[in-house]
Amino acid sequence: MTEQPPSPANSNSEPPKPTVEETTLQVGEARLHLRAQLPPDVRLQVRVQALTADDQPQDEHSITLGEGRFTPPLNWRSRLSTWFSQPAQLAAALFWASLLVYLLTRLIGLERYPIFFFTDEAIQTLLAQDFLRDGFRGYDGFLFPTYFFNSYQYNLGVSVYWQVIPTLLFGRSIFVTRAACVLATLLGAAYVGLILRDVFHIRHYWLGVLILGITPAWFLHSRTAFETALAVSFYAGFLYYYMLYRSGMTKALYASAGMAALSFYSYSPARMVVLVTALFLFLSDFNYHKQHRDVVLRTVGLCLLLAVPMLRFQIHHPEENVQHLRQLGSYWIENRPLQEKLARYGREYLRGLNPGYWFLPNEVDMSRHKMDGLGNLLRPTLPLLLLGMAVCLKNLRSSPHRALLLAVLAAPSGAALVALGITRALNMVIPAALLTALGAVALLNWLQNRWQKAWPGLVLGTFVLLAGGNFWLLRTALVDGPLWDTDYGLNGMQYGARQVFAAIDNILKYDPQTRIVLSPTWANGTDIVARFFFEPTPFELGSIDGYLLEHKDISSDTLFIMTPDEYKKTLETNKFTDVRVEKTLPAPNGQPAFYFIRLRYVDNIDALLEEERAARRLLQETSVYMGSTPVTVRHSYLDMGEAAMLFDGNKDSLIRTLEANPLRLEIVLPDERFISSVILRIGGTHTTAHLELFDAQGKQLQSLQRVALEEPQPHDLEFVLNKPVKVKELKIDVSNTYDLEPAHVHLWEVTLK
Repeated sequence: MTEQPPSPANSNSEPPKPTVEETTLQVGEARLHLRAQLPPDVRLQVRVQALTADDQPQDEHSITLGEGRFTPPLNWRSRLSTWFSQPAQLAAALFWASLLVYLLTRLIGLERYPIFFFTDEAIQTLLAQDFLRDGFRGYDGFLFPTYFFNSYQYNLGVSVYWQVIPTLLFGRSIFVTRAACVLATLLGAAYVGLILRDVFHIRHYWLGVLILGITPAWFLHSRTAFETALAVSFYAGFLYYYMLYRSGMTKALYASAGMAALSFYSYSPARMVVLVTALFLFLSDFNYHKQHRDVVLRTVGLCLLLAVPMLRFQIHHPEENVQHLRQLGSYWIENRPLQEKLARYGREYLRGLNPGYWFLPNEVDMSRHKMDGLGNLLRPTLPLLLLGMAVCLKNLRSSPHRALLLAVLAAPSGAALVALGITRALNMVIPAALLTALGAVALLNWLQNRWQKAWPGLVLGTFVLLAGGNFWLLRTALVDGPLWDTDYGLNGMQYGARQVFAAIDNILKYDPQTRIVLSPTWANGTDIVARFFFEPTPFELGSIDGYLLEHKDISSDTLFIMTPDEYKKTLETNKFTDVRVEKTLPAPNGQPAFYFIRLRYVDNIDALLEEERAARRLLQETSVYMGSTPVTVRHSYLDMGEAAMLFDGNKDSLIRTLEANPLRLEIVLPDERFISSVILRIGGTHTTAHLELFDAQGKQLQSLQRVALEEPQPHDLEFVLNKPVKVKELKIDVSNTYDLEPAHVHLWEVTLK
């Protein structure tokens, strides 16, 4: 007998029981636990919104409890509606989309803009390559050096280490060298967004990434391999972790110290900015630091550990910081009263806070460091930045808001040590982007309160506008940028590295026997750039000027690559014949940037050169002031500087002979004066100097000779007399001991005591 199920009328089963639903929501920094008892046919939708202290929307989340809560949306409208009902997910999606926009607008056309590629970028990869080759040692022999030697100074640190892995994996190329730096700046952009999200708890934290992306100064320099971009990116991390520490995550202070050290060791002006910012933050949050003294003391210990590389560097290179300031022409190493130096520092510092410098086109920065017609910060963002500053001033008791204002005040501190320039003051873009984002958020919240129904479109419209601004800057740079400055030579854009070295490579592939002589006058450190593209270098670096002064071999297979000015000089001189242009390499404006030329000397070249040489041996005469005393100076023919520079008290100004070795100098005083010593500031090469002193009757009083061994830097060579003598005329010969003529002899200063 089969058992039948009971009929409904006779069923003894109980009615369905309510179900119990539980879930936990994370809204902002709050965690909410929900527990609901629901009948089987009931669904409950819960919507929770977090508000700031001033009732501004901060974060929003919604969830559905009961049957069917996991039913997916049926069409794109419902999907979009669900997305906007969950702002945290939307914000995260827009944040990642913003980072993608940022990355694309940096990598697209990376080799084409900036149009230059010169020594300051090439040296980063070359030093990384040599570091690997030399067993992780610098040129000074130290294992993992603090700073690497760059031509004439130790000024590159973290930026070289940053290039090690890309160089090891991908070798040398403009794209790889610049892309490595782009990835560092992507990290900096992410930190800007995270500060807005995790510190200021702003729903639209993606704004920070896109606003930083449309900052003209940052757009340009984030596409280069300059060390300043790395320093600024790490500085953003320094601020982020410090603000997390100040918001209650105390152990984040350790990470903040680490990021500060990376910024400090990346770029010399950043040292001052990091130290000033740290001092400002220490004083600003002093009471908070006392409450967490254990963490602060451990961080101080960490900072001492992070300072060890700098201490080692100072011990072994004690004069390097002064030398670096001297190379930059800083007024701090000049012989001036302290109050005058402080006043100069104050003027330079205030220039760095001038909105006109940041938002208007300026004549302060070199053309290759700015985007034509644009300020260093985008002009339309000025009202938003001012609104953001107003928000910070209103919330001045809030540590993060104070920190942004203090970062603005710290930004020009490094540049003011020398002179204002965008590379030295680039740190300003981080607090500027954050302040602008705060202003934009305040405006968006105000609009939301008035047009709530238009809110989804407003958010997406803002994203599209800012993302479009990034691509607009990209298009402007790639299309218009090459024509902003048509001086493509040494004093302008230094254009042509990628183009001319590619042309040389093609020539040598077709005819390896071609002897190529490439002019180095179109860029700084052309030898460094040449090594970046070729190692070993299969051509010569030399100007046609050397062939104008001396009879050198010009074989039939010699090909000269010269600039337009050199080509013009070649045509105007009477020393060459059969000048044939085989090829021209155009600049972006269509005019020739390089001429590929074959030529030969005229038949009487030796007679012409001897005639000119005899004329140049005649001393040039001029009247100058030694202090307030007028003196007559006769000197060898110069190609750099003028005689007055020998007595101007500036140890960095100099004269240089065109070809004379020794440099002959005759100084005639207006009246006899007692002299006890004569000091010559000479160059680093092995030098022989001869001094003769004469009285008013032309009688030789003393004849002295000194020899100076080779040294890395210019230095003083002093002639000390046995006793003071009354002198009317001095004759000085300074020669490069081991060089023949023609040669360049340098002399910086002559001091009579």
